[in-house]
Amino acid sequence: MLLKSLLNQFERDWAEAPLREENLNLSEIKNKTIVVSGNSEITRAVVFSILSVNDKLGSGNIVCVFCEDNTKIFDIIKSRDDFRLVNSYSKLPEKTDIWIETSFLFGDSIDISEAEKSLLKTKERVEVFSHSTPEQVLLLSDNSVYGNLKNGLVISENESGDLSLSDNNLKAMIMQAVENTFSSASHQYSFKLNTLRCSSILCTFSNSEFVSNVISAISEKKSFNLIDNKNKISYLYINDFITAVFYVLIYGENTVYNACSDDSTVSSSELFAIINDLFDNNFTYSSEYSIQIGCAVCNTKLKGIGWNPCVEIKDALIILKYAYDNSDEVFMFPDAYDGKLKTIQNILLGFLLEIDRICKKNNIKYFLAGGTLLGAIRHQGFIPWDDDADVMMLREDYDKFLKVLPDELQDNLFLQSTEKTSHFPFLKIRINNTVFSTEFTSRFDNIHNGIFFDVLAQDQTSNNRFIRKLHIHATASSRWLVLNKWRGTPVDANSKFASSIANILKSIFPLGFLEAVQNKLISLFKNKKNAVYLFDSMGRNINKGAFPKEWFDEVVFVDFEGEKLPVPKEYDKYLTYLYGDYMDMIPVSKRHVSHDIIQIDLGEYTNYQLRKK
Repeated sequence: MLLKSLLNQFERDWAEAPLREENLNLSEIKNKTIVVSGNSEITRAVVFSILSVNDKLGSGNIVCVFCEDNTKIFDIIKSRDDFRLVNSYSKLPEKTDIWIETSFLFGDSIDISEAEKSLLKTKERVEVFSHSTPEQVLLLSDNSVYGNLKNGLVISENESGDLSLSDNNLKAMIMQAVENTFSSASHQYSFKLNTLRCSSILCTFSNSEFVSNVISAISEKKSFNLIDNKNKISYLYINDFITAVFYVLIYGENTVYNACSDDSTVSSSELFAIINDLFDNNFTYSSEYSIQIGCAVCNTKLKGIGWNPCVEIKDALIILKYAYDNSDEVFMFPDAYDGKLKTIQNILLGFLLEIDRICKKNNIKYFLAGGTLLGAIRHQGFIPWDDDADVMMLREDYDKFLKVLPDELQDNLFLQSTEKTSHFPFLKIRINNTVFSTEFTSRFDNIHNGIFFDVLAQDQTSNNRFIRKLHIHATASSRWLVLNKWRGTPVDANSKFASSIANILKSIFPLGFLEAVQNKLISLFKNKKNAVYLFDSMGRNINKGAFPKEWFDEVVFVDFEGEKLPVPKEYDKYLTYLYGDYMDMIPVSKRHVSHDIIQIDLGEYTNYQLRKK
C-alpha cells in the first residue's frame, strides 16, 4: 500500500517535500540500503520521507530502522517490503550504503543521566562502524553545539560561542563530544561524514519542548508566558528540515551545515508579535517562564549546495495550529486577500450563473473549465484557495456566444475584447468599478482591471499526428510572440537559436499582424468536418497537446456550490489528461491563492451575497 494513503494532509506535505524539489537528483540515492538510527517522531519523519520517494520513483531503497524501543511509531509501515525494523546491532544489514543518525536530536536540555547514555550510545555507534562501515553517514546534530552566543551574533559553521563548564552548557558539550567522535570514526574507518546542525524544528512532534508548548498553547487558546530576550533564535520548519536531509545526502561535501528556515530567526519579542498578530491568544511576557532555547545560525553554506527553505515562520505556525487539531477539513491559509476570498468566490459564482442563463436561453453548450471543473468534481464547488473561474466551449458555440453576448450582457459588465489595449487570446469579462489587478495587467495604463471571468474555446486540429503537433506548436509560438510583444519582454524559447528567431520576428512585425496570425492559427481547422481532436487553443494547457473531441460530445450536470452546472461526461479522462491524479491536492504548504494580485478593490461588491432562487 502506498504510504500517502496512510498519511493525513499535513503528514503528506512534509513526507513528500523532497519530491517537489526540482534541484534534487533523487536517482543519486537509488537502490541503496539506508539505516536510520533513532526512535523519535523525527526518526519516523525521515523514514516516511524516504519511503515516499520509493513509492513515487520506484527508487528501490531498503530502509532499515535501528530502533531499540518505541517501535509502535512504525506500526503502519511494518508490512512494507522495503522496510526493516531492527532492535539489535547483530541484525543490521551486512552492507550499509547510508547511515542517518537521528538519536542525538535532544530536547531543549538534558540531565547528567541522559548525557551519560548519549556518550555510551556514541561509543556503540563507533563499534558498529568498525564492523560494518557505511559508505556515508549523516549525523543530525543541533545548534546547541555552539554554546552561548553574544547578543546579535548569527553564527556560521566554523565559529563558536561561550562554552564554560556548567549545567547550562551540558547539552552543548555533549553535542560537541558526539560530533568529534563521529568525525574521528570517519577518518579511522574511511566513510564520508556530513553533519547537519538543525535549529529548533517546527512541527507537531518537535524535539523542542518550547516549540511543542507554543503550538499546543496556540491551538488550545491557552495563555503562555515568554521571557523577553533580545537574543534571536533560529527555527526550522519540518518541510525544510526534510529537504535539507536529502540535499546533504546527495550533494553534501563531507562537512558541517547549519539549517534554518528563511525569515525564521526571531527574538522572543518578535515571536510574541507574530503569534499575537496571527492568533487570538493571550501570550504575555514573563521573567520566569518559557524561555526560547537555541541560537541564531547562518544557513548560507547549505544554500550553496542548492537547498532553499520554502516555508517562513508565519506560514509554519498557521499550518501547525491546524495540524495539531488534526482536522479532516481541507486546509488552506485563512488570510487570503485580507479575508475577501469568499466574497470573490461568491462574485464568480454569480458570473457562472449569468453565463449559464445566457447559454441556456440561446441553446449554447458550455462546460466548466480548468480549476473550476476540477473543483466541481473534487470539492463540489470552488477549490478552497482558488480565486478565479473559467468556462469553455467548442468553437461553434464560442462564436455564437460572442454574437449574442452584447445584447445579453448586464450594464455592470465589460467585454475586454472591445478594448484596444487588451490582447488576451480569449474572452475576458470584467466587472465595472472594481479592481482585481494582477502583476501582469498592472503594467498597462488604460486597461480595465476589474474582477474578471474567462471564457475559452476548445479548437479543432488536424487528424494527422505530425500536422497536429506542428499546428499546436505554431499556435503556442504565435501566442508567445503576441504576449511578449504586448508586454515588451524578450521571448525565451527552448533554445538560443529559437529565441533569436522569435525575437527577430517580434521586432519586425507589428502587434496587430502577430495577433492576426495567432487568431488564424488558433481556428485554422474550425471548418474541418471530420475532426477527431481538440486542443486548448486559448488557455494555459495548450502544451498538453490534443485530446479526443468525443470527450466533449455529451454534457452531464454536477453539484457546484449548491447549483447544477455542466461538465463533460468524460470528465475523468479529461481531468486525467490535464492533471494526472487530479484527486491528489497540492501540498498544504502551497495552498495560497493562485493569482499574483497586487491591487484589489471590490467596490460596491464588498459584501456581495448571491441571491438564491
